[in-house]
Amino acid sequence: MTEASLEQNMTAARQEHVVPGREIHLDDMRGYRYCEVGLIAGTSEGNAVANIWNTTGACDPTPEQWDELDAVAVAADNGAVRAWLDPVQRCLFDRLDVWEAGDDRAFGNITGIWTGVAGAAGRTPDRVRGSYDPGYMYRNVKFTFNRGSQVHLLDAPDGEVFVMHSFTQDDDAALSEENLPHLGGRLDLPAGWGFRSEILDEDLEVSTATHNHLAHVMQDDLHNVYLGSDVGRAFTTFCREDNARW
Repeated sequence: MTEASLEQNMTAARQEHVVPGREIHLDDMRGYRYCEVGLIAGTSEGNAVANIWNTTGACDPTPEQWDELDAVAVAADNGAVRAWLDPVQRCLFDRLDVWEAGDDRAFGNITGIWTGVAGAAGRTPDRVRGSYDPGYMYRNVKFTFNRGSQVHLLDAPDGEVFVMHSFTQDDDAALSEENLPHLGGRLDLPAGWGFRSEILDEDLEVSTATHNHLAHVMQDDLHNVYLGSDVGRAFTTFCREDNARW
């Protein structure tokens, strides 16, 4: 029997977990608290996928509840090859629109909603954090950063811009939205990368609609999450570092 491909397993995951017609639309998201659980399935490293359950709209997880979770136990309880646990984050965007949400699942005292699937090869949190190696995740979603909001950006050597989607206090309890503009000096950025903060003069929408619903996602050294512009396809409008428009 021919082994299923990664693409086939990602399609199968959507068919299994998406609840037809279920959507999530939320305003006032800045500062909202969430965490994610990824369950790994597949028959090989090449076709393994991570189904992602996000607590947004389902519960308000505390760091203490997240600390109670054990990845080995979560995987065993859910029949997964393994599990990853992304820590509690605080949102930095203002509005969330999810057009393809899935089933609910409980993990200890935390409940999440299926919101997407990604190829799992090499994408465990310990390997992703601080690697500055972005990966693609299927998510039918749009994040809106309102005009006048402050955004925090990583500029990649190839010209791609990554906007900070959320931050976590998992590594540094003193990290807050107020001191994020000074984060650049703390990050161990690879050669050619840069960090900066800007005030938006118009809304910034980060959407997966124009690229097969694939989000370009990355984490920095402190486990903060970023979304990539993906050569301009994901950002509706934005100034690059040289002040040119997409």
